[in-house]
Amino acid sequence: MAREPAAARPDVDATRSLFDVVARRSGRILLTFYGIWAALAGLLTYARFATAEDPPLAWPEIAIIGTVSAAITVGIALPVTIGLVEGTYMVLAELRKRFYRAEGREEGREEGREEGREEGREEGLEEGRKERDRLWREWNQRRVQAERDGVAFDEPTPDATANG
Repeated sequence: MAREPAAARPDVDATRSLFDVVARRSGRILLTFYGIWAALAGLLTYARFATAEDPPLAWPEIAIIGTVSAAITVGIALPVTIGLVEGTYMVLAELRKRFYRAEGREEGREEGREEGREEGREEGLEEGRKERDRLWREWNQRRVQAERDGVAFDEPTPDATANG
């Protein structure tokens, strides 16, 4: 039976094997595994050796006990290692995501404040221009009316009154 192409199986990338390890984490996983495994095997060997009755155990018996302890602890050390290393990475990734999200939020707030200030400046300038133009139009209307009426017009210009 022919396999479906990867494009026909969209969930291929969503599923991963327990042993699908990122290459840069493999050193940490192996180091953690060997540490946990050696500690558990040593603990079991010591426990059996310490509870042995007289006469003391011979080296071949101790070697057999150590080998059995090591074999037993592989099944315990492997899942503990995977959970410990991957769990640590998950927690750190979540903390990093929250930190950057909070940092991005603060940057967004500051950017929004600056945009608001800029918009306020622009609106203020626009209102100022409108007010200035209104004052000049009114002044000019009074000047033209005075000219039509034949009256002397000695009112200062709006910019002269605004400046002094």
